[in-house]
Amino acid sequence: MHLAVCDDHIADRKQMERLLGRESDRRISTTGVLYIDSFGSENSILTTPMIYDAIFMDMNENGCDAVKIANQLRQNGTAIPIIFCCGKVDYRRSQSLPDNILFLDKPVQTAELSAVIDQLLVKIQERTKRIEFRNMSETFYLTEEQLVYAHPQNDRHMILHLLNGEQQIAEASHKNFCAALSGYDNYISLMNRNVVNMRYIKTISFFKVTLTSGDSIRLSFGESRLLQKAVDAYIKENSGQ
Repeated sequence: MHLAVCDDHIADRKQMERLLGRESDRRISTTGVLYIDSFGSENSILTTPMIYDAIFMDMNENGCDAVKIANQLRQNGTAIPIIFCCGKVDYRRSQSLPDNILFLDKPVQTAELSAVIDQLLVKIQERTKRIEFRNMSETFYLTEEQLVYAHPQNDRHMILHLLNGEQQIAEASHKNFCAALSGYDNYISLMNRNVVNMRYIKTISFFKVTLTSGDSIRLSFGESRLLQKAVDAYIKENSGQ
């Protein structure tokens, strides 16, 4: 589990690092290692929040506002748990708390921290994986089920066709787009550089594949046999046969 400690009080930040380090040592043989990064400024955590499974936060000095930062993370599409560490500020009293949050009181007690880690492990197991995409105006996140297929708009952009009928544009080459999907076994790239979610393939004929959305995509000569073989393997793997 990858954790971020975001605290603008250096002594508290170092203490949390030590406590999480000890907690990690205790969990090596059971729930695994805790990987910890720490930050002391607002900008640092807003840059790469999606690489973490949770954030421990207490930011209240030099004009910082932990609740405001947390809400900014949510607006940016970050859905991971945020644990507010309550010391000088009791964040429980805030009127604008985001969702998916927990609380710890300072000074942090070992037993209470361990209980929070247990809760985070449950949340991680329940969490649906989301794929991150970017374009010129926003970063957005899709689950595997939401993306039906995609095709290149040009060498630097992919047009994404979603389950709800909408379209999105992702700023990525075909190669980088496929790399982002490499952790999923249900996507296949066709010879024409269309990327198809095999769970939505309805029929395959000699020169085209038809999706459950009604869209049809042309196939190259001889490609239908290879595609059918891949679909059969995907179905077998996911049906437990």
